[in-house]
This record gives sequence, C-alpha cells and structure tokens, in this order.
Amino acid sequence: MKNFILLIPILFLFACKSNSKFDVDVSDIKVDIKTKHFEKDLFKFNIDSADYYVNLYRQKYGEFFKLFNYQITEIGSSEDKTYPENLDMFVRYWKTENIPDILDSAFTDFEKEQIPEIQKAFQYYKYYFPNDTVPEIYTFFSSFGYSVVTLKGTVGLGLDKYLGKKYYYLYDRVGWSMYQKRRMTKEMIPVDIIRAVAVADYPYQEDGDNMLKKMIYEGKMQYYLDCMLPQVADTLKWRYTGRQLVWAEKYENKIWSYIAEQKLLFSSDQTEIRKMTGDGPYTSAFTDVSAPRAGCYIGYKIVEKFMDNNNNLSLKDLMEETDARKILEGAKYNP
Repeated sequence: MKNFILLIPILFLFACKSNSKFDVDVSDIKVDIKTKHFEKDLFKFNIDSADYYVNLYRQKYGEFFKLFNYQITEIGSSEDKTYPENLDMFVRYWKTENIPDILDSAFTDFEKEQIPEIQKAFQYYKYYFPNDTVPEIYTFFSSFGYSVVTLKGTVGLGLDKYLGKKYYYLYDRVGWSMYQKRRMTKEMIPVDIIRAVAVADYPYQEDGDNMLKKMIYEGKMQYYLDCMLPQVADTLKWRYTGRQLVWAEKYENKIWSYIAEQKLLFSSDQTEIRKMTGDGPYTSAFTDVSAPRAGCYIGYKIVEKFMDNNNNLSLKDLMEETDARKILEGAKYNP
C-alpha cells in the first residue's frame, strides 16, 4: 500500500451472486493480517496516569495516533499541556454513553469473526500486486465520524461505523441518513477496507476533471473490488439494495442514452458530475427508485468491456491507465 492519507466518512444489503470470472486460485498465497485495537487502549485512559498512557499511544500507534488527534477527533497535539484534560473529557463522555461496552458486545472476537474475510481479500491483493505491502489493521473509535482511514502500512477501521441496525439510534444522533445507516454493518468491512486501499494506491487526479474521467475512475474502483472480493455479493460492493442493483442492470441502456443525449460525457460541470456520480439515496436525474451513482455503474460497464476486449492487460495496467478516452474507445461500449 502506497504512502497516502485517506479519511472516508462511510457512505444492505440484499444478497446477490458474485462474479466467478474473477475467482482466481489464491490458496497458496500466505497473508498474515496483524491487528491492534486502539479503542481498547484508549478507553483505559486514566488522567492520573496520563503520561504513561500518552507515551503508550505514541509508541504503539505512531503516526496513527497523530491522525487520531488532529483529524479524527481534532483534540490537537498530544504535546499540548491541555491535552490530557481534553482526552480525559473525550473518554469520559463516551463512557457515559456506554460505548466501550457496545463495541465489546458488537465485536466480541474481531480476529475470529472479521479477519478471515479481510485476509482472503488481501490474498487476492497479493496475487494482483505481489510487490505491495499488506497493511496492519488498527481498529479505533471514531465518534461516529469515519469508517476507514489509511496511512503508510496501516488501515484504521472505525468500529463504531459498523454496529448495525440495533444501534441506529446512535447514528440518528449525529444525523446519518437511512441510506447511509443501511451500510453500517459488519458485512461492509472488507469492502470498505479494500476500497480505501485502492483509493490510497490510485487517488483521483482532479486535473482535467470531467464526467467521463470520473465515471471511468469509479468504474475502475468497482472492477478492483470485483478482483479483490470475487465471492462478495455485488450489492455489498456497490453499496446498493437488491432493487437498486436490478434497476441499474435493467436501465443500463437508458442511463447511457441520457448521458449521451444531454451531452454530459465530456462535461466539466461539477453539479452534473455530482448528480450522476455522487453518493445519495438515488440518482437525482432519475426517479427516487433509481440506483445511486448511476454514472459510476456505466463507468464500470465500460471498464469491464475494456478489460474483456484486452485480456492481455493486468489489473495493475488498468489501474495505472489514466486516459479515460482510451478506455472508452477500447471498450467499444454499446449497451
């Protein structure tokens, strides 16, 4: 995993068959997922032993601890004189909300329940990118703000963003919408981790931004997920409901026709780009029963066709190809 910082606010899912064409044999690839649980150490904090705990966090969690202080919680530098008091207030507040017990109850054995699926995904990662490093997994408490963060060699997972329906009341307090809450389940953990790694390794380049570039980029991300998670349901990888996936498949031609008729393909209008590729409960250009990010779905179909037409190309070749027009032309896409 390359050196890149990423913070993703998490954007059920109906079971859907996986695509077997991506299911290569990775049984001989050995992957060891190392984990650390920052939230457990965090909630042990005692202001009377502040120096001990702050030094523990610095030594054990390094740059991740800085990221937690500056960007996740915005508490500030652990070097400040007021830091122990600020951290103590943070910890005590969430203890009164019973957060440590909720996390312990929801994730009774993270290594046994979650790591096998994550490990499988990184076996595929090493298959496609043998020279890249498998990151360590740091679990943490994000104050319901972040799902996944990445640093060099590290993926941070905000466990509080995967508590499921039982804890919707907590998500309601911070204003998450229903379509977002539906995705806050344990089943989404491997998908969110792998997508975060993909975005960290292949960040979007804003220069020359237009509809086609954004569609193709998002299509490449989805194709990447298919390669890394071939046995995971398409609904999970797309963050769609079953009905939304059916809608996207059924109206693929109409989505493409709309983009062409409205002359949006090479548009740099950010409002139009967000309308077709931004997240939401549905795609606002269509009805409220449509799938969100309909433009991304078309981008994926273009990328899929491109790779079908160029089976000599590797996933690495695809991810490093930044010419969206070249991919469109090579796809010969005609739904």
